Amino acid sequence: MHIACGTISLILFWVPVIVKKGSKVHNQVGRLYVIAMAGVIITSLMLSVINVLQGHIIMAAFLSYLALLTGQPLWYAFTIVKHKKKVPLNVVKILKTLKYLLVIFGLILIGWSIALSLKGLSILLLIFGSIGCLSSISGIRMPIHQIAAKTNWLYEHVSGMIVSGIAAYTAFFAFGGSQFLANFLPGPLAAIPWILPTVIGVVLIKRYKKTNPKMRTQTNQY
Repeated sequence: MHIACGTISLILFWVPVIVKKGSKVHNQVGRLYVIAMAGVIITSLMLSVINVLQGHIIMAAFLSYLALLTGQPLWYAFTIVKHKKKVPLNVVKILKTLKYLLVIFGLILIGWSIALSLKGLSILLLIFGSIGCLSSISGIRMPIHQIAAKTNWLYEHVSGMIVSGIAAYTAFFAFGGSQFLANFLPGPLAAIPWILPTVIGVVLIKRYKKTNPKMRTQTNQY
């Protein structure tokens, strides 16, 4: 189920990116992408429980954090479309809570990886813990009322969906695609697939912001 949902989401991700924004195809495929990603997140949590029962605590912690790291931008990008003019305070409170959890647990994972001397799977704790902290720290600084009043829904929707795709592709290259790509990218080149999703995602967000004036107004970028 996890592999099936992950494969579908990785394919569907590109359709809303390519087609006309707001079109029927964009909306319908976008919903399917969210459903597939929700399946990935739910099965990740299930796999975390299985790993705990099997004694694989590091893997369980990593999968749980990855589910949170992927789920937060996905949930907010989907939710904010319903509140284009002003985001309700309860939605912002949930968002800030998730940001706090990402920072707190991210710091725990970083400390844990250092305690394990960055050996084996602990390197994943350091990498993704750092990503979670860096991507969330700015979101906990801004007051709730300010976020609710000045949020640019279009920017947050587009960037949130792309960030969820970045997380999904990075996770894929860290697991499923790592052994296959190792045959073509030996040594230091093996880091390219890890970095590439972030680079592409950032380029896409900047491109959309540059070409769409609506994304450049009242953008908090948290």
